[in-house]
Amino acid sequence: MNRLVYIGLIFILSCSLNSDSAFWSQTKKVETDKIITKILFKDIKPNEKEFNPKLKVNLPSKNIQNIKYIFNNDGFTRENITGNKFSKYNFSKIENFSGYEPEILIDNQNLFYFDNKGSIIKFNKGSKIQWKKNYYSKSDKKNNPILFLASEDNNLFIADNNANYYLLNKENGNLKWKKKHTSSFNSQIKIKDGKIFVVDMENTLRCFSIKNGDNLWSVPTELTVISSQKKQSIIIVENMVIFSNSIGDLTAVDLKSGEKIWQTPTQILGFAKNITLRNSDIVSDGKFVFISSNKNQFAALDSKTGIIKWKQEINSEIRPVVISDYIVTISNEGLMILLNKNDGNIIRINNILKNIKKKRRKNYLPVGFIISNDKVYVSTKNGRLFIINFSDSTFQKILKLDREKIQRPIFFNKELYIAKDNSIIRIN
Repeated sequence: MNRLVYIGLIFILSCSLNSDSAFWSQTKKVETDKIITKILFKDIKPNEKEFNPKLKVNLPSKNIQNIKYIFNNDGFTRENITGNKFSKYNFSKIENFSGYEPEILIDNQNLFYFDNKGSIIKFNKGSKIQWKKNYYSKSDKKNNPILFLASEDNNLFIADNNANYYLLNKENGNLKWKKKHTSSFNSQIKIKDGKIFVVDMENTLRCFSIKNGDNLWSVPTELTVISSQKKQSIIIVENMVIFSNSIGDLTAVDLKSGEKIWQTPTQILGFAKNITLRNSDIVSDGKFVFISSNKNQFAALDSKTGIIKWKQEINSEIRPVVISDYIVTISNEGLMILLNKNDGNIIRINNILKNIKKKRRKNYLPVGFIISNDKVYVSTKNGRLFIINFSDSTFQKILKLDREKIQRPIFFNKELYIAKDNSIIRIN
């Protein structure tokens, strides 16, 4: 009997690690949200918050130099996404998923993510699992660790909300080193020149050695008793690391030494009000730094000096996209806004929720977006994916992917991947 159990366990484990196994659910045709689609094409008067709603704008076809991951400006691709089918890679629900907003990592030929027990999974372009590794104890697994990922060369770095940080061999998933920090992490990660940059929950930027995980230098910023739980953001512009903290400050430091170059507060909030502050990710074009918040502010700063060049009253915690001289963002209320990046002037505003009944709109609030050629793909709080023509802002359709919140779409190998608290959704 014991022998049969042993053989059965081997069979199960071998199946779970076989890259050719059917890890993804059966492919299904994507359904459209018929109720909403029916409403969309009725002749309804324009919303009063719109501006130049019928203005046609074509994105530049050449010389777009500012689309870079290191700038957090990775929300645009020229590739077409033609998928009308979807499947899911399922796992048990990750607790507190929405509060931490973990992201899928795309790295050249591969996609990396994690499950509810902290197992890191590497998928190839064919969506087959290359390896699945877990370096957590039983007690850590019970805490449902939230992982933040980044890579450089053959290295995959992980930091989590339980204060662990470690490095894997990206090719085979083998552990190189693992360490424990004094504070948990809730931050994007950037790697450059053998240095790892991540912000901990004490509002301190940490610079770790990729070689052994040693703390090379730290830059503390103001720590408050009560602070926002929004994930902090990091970009690298030339020789500077620029990062946000939980009270809305942006700080730039020298990449090599950690010496502070400038610090600019983007919010002036009363006591304890910063707990409700939710900033967007920082985005740059190499010259300016852009950030917005749910406090009705969108600001552009000079990346070298930190001086605020312009501000607009835009209420958004969604990562914007800079394309040539344009900025595209979507407000928390569903306004898709096109701005001139140099002076902040608004070119066009379209309310993507205007044709949805008001009592339903709170269910369709936007979470994130990307632009693929001339299409804007917007994920929502209730598991929908809006597809909008960018040039004239007309709707194509709304895809029904789930009933709960889905994260910002990620483009990989002519397909879309979207993370949620219990699965990865693939549209192909």
